[in-house]
Amino acid sequence: MKCKIDEQRILVIDRFMPSMWILCTILLLFATSETNSNITNMDSKAFSSAIAHFSSKFCVELEKGKSVVSSPLSAEYLLALLALGTTDRAHEELLTSLGFPDDDSIRSSFLEASTKLKSISGVTFNVANKVYLPEGAYDLQEEIKNDAIKVFDAGIEKLDFSNGAAAADTINKWVEGKTNNRIKDLLSADSLDISTRIVLVNALYFKGTWKKQFDPIHTRNLPFHITSNSTVDVPMMYKEDDYRYGDSEELKAQLLEIPYVGDEASMLIVLPHDIEGLEDVLAKLAGGYDLMAEYDNMYSTKVQVTLPKFKIETEIDLGVVLRKLGIQAIFNRGGSGITKMLNTNEELYVSKAVQKAFIEVNEEGAEAAAATAMGIMMCSAMLNVAPVPRFTADRPFFAAILVDRNPQFYAIYRNQ
Repeated sequence: MKCKIDEQRILVIDRFMPSMWILCTILLLFATSETNSNITNMDSKAFSSAIAHFSSKFCVELEKGKSVVSSPLSAEYLLALLALGTTDRAHEELLTSLGFPDDDSIRSSFLEASTKLKSISGVTFNVANKVYLPEGAYDLQEEIKNDAIKVFDAGIEKLDFSNGAAAADTINKWVEGKTNNRIKDLLSADSLDISTRIVLVNALYFKGTWKKQFDPIHTRNLPFHITSNSTVDVPMMYKEDDYRYGDSEELKAQLLEIPYVGDEASMLIVLPHDIEGLEDVLAKLAGGYDLMAEYDNMYSTKVQVTLPKFKIETEIDLGVVLRKLGIQAIFNRGGSGITKMLNTNEELYVSKAVQKAFIEVNEEGAEAAAATAMGIMMCSAMLNVAPVPRFTADRPFFAAILVDRNPQFYAIYRNQ
């Protein structure tokens, strides 16, 4: 698996032809067009909790024993749009897995989130969505097109998919440009062909500077416990300052929030009490434990922080991960439920879904990116009780970059 700070998602939709497969990286980015005057609204806390729960379920299914970085939210952008373009079992699976009661709650929540993200200050955070269609008469159904543009702020462009290499090159260059060249070669030259009907792409890019930077003079090599019986020396940063902090007996973990310049983005780190306690923490969160409730209980205090510098790159087969989360119908070459996307009667299905992501954390701050695509054819020690708490991340932990309180990127650091 390879991870990057920029996140991009691509959805490729093709005619239903058993012999044809599209290899792309995507997360669904389109929404269906039904209109309803009784809009269902989720408040911001409910939306954040739904995002956090999906992200926890997503992360627990990633490769075990290795450091990984991902952006479940990047996948959610595309899946949410796809949900609006599906019916029957596929529609139910997507709503259930994403944690939304209905289509209108998707519309209202993502519209609000997209609007807020445009005004985030202090950090660089770019969200870009793009829909690629084949040249000719093909188009999105009008309602989906409206949702893609109004809710997800997506651009729409037509390409000649029969020239797969040229089309892939065009999409890959768009992705590179939106992710500060962190995500490259998202699509292979043979991943697109004349049967391709839609490619959905979501790109996320984040770069932030710590509000209170770590002084490199305090960085030194210290032991990191990979397991109870295995350690390795890694560069550890150190700083004592005021941070939001918490210690959860339920999770058996410490929590620390490190803000970025502007105070609208931060990194939340969850550090298990036990050296080999990370899997239990992830499993509990995936089971429905509300991480954001713990976040709300954190308080400001002086903390002695020891944190490793790290860089992670990951490539994730979303087809495998999403199936484990109960999202299965959209991958069926017959009866996928993807019936409300195009202005044709062709049967569609997702042939492949991939995400690439990257993150780097150092004394100055963090940078992250990710890319996701889907192809559819016709997805230590216990807290030291002392006047100044010690937060020593010398064992496997996970971290989330929060923007406007919503988790955007997740990193699981095991130094492997």
